[in-house]
Amino acid sequence: MPSLREARKQRIRNLIVEKALELFTEKGYAATTIDEIAVAAGTTRVTFYAYYPARRDLMREFLARVNAVLERADGPDRVSTSVDLVEVVRAGRLPEILAWLESRAALWPAFRPYLDVLYEAAAADDEVRALLEQWREEVIADLVRGMELAGRFDERTHHLRGTLAYEQLDYISTLWTRRKDEPHRDQALEVLANSWHHLLCHEG
Repeated sequence: MPSLREARKQRIRNLIVEKALELFTEKGYAATTIDEIAVAAGTTRVTFYAYYPARRDLMREFLARVNAVLERADGPDRVSTSVDLVEVVRAGRLPEILAWLESRAALWPAFRPYLDVLYEAAAADDEVRALLEQWREEVIADLVRGMELAGRFDERTHHLRGTLAYEQLDYISTLWTRRKDEPHRDQALEVLANSWHHLLCHEG
C-alpha cells in the first residue's frame, strides 16, 4: 500500500498531467507555458520541474497514459506490446477483429487527446517525434507478430501490411475524436475490420 507521501506525489503528478492536457488541447502545445500549467495545477514552476524536468518528460508521461488505457504492457525487451492484438491477428477471424476494434473505439475519448498533443509536440521536438515513432513501430510489431505466428503471407510484406493497417486505424480514430460529422461509427468500424482482415489475415 502506498504511503501518504507517495499518494500525495501521485495526486500532484495526476493534476499536472490533467491540467497540461486541458491547456495543450485548448491553446496548443507551443503556446502553453510551464507557468500556466503550474498555476492551473495549483502548484509552482519549481514543483513542475521536480516532476517533469523538461516538456518531453511530460510527453513521455502522456504516452505512458496511452499505454495504460490500451493495456499495452512492457514486453521482454522493454517495448510495449498488446497480447490481445497479437492473438486477434494470429487467429485471423473477422468477427474477432471487429470486436477488438470496437473495444478500442470505446476508449478513443480516453486516449486520443493525449495522442493528439503528442503529434503536435512531435512537430516541434525531434525527441518527441522519435518517441512517438518508436511507439508506432511497437504497435506495428504486434500486427507483424500475429502474421508471423500464423505463418501468413510473404514475410517481406509483413511490415508494410502492418503499417497500412496502423495508419487506417489512426485515421479513423482521428476522425472520430476531432470531427463529428463522419459516417456512423459502426459502419466505419465494419469497413476498417474488413480492410484489416484482407491486409493481415486473408490469403488468396
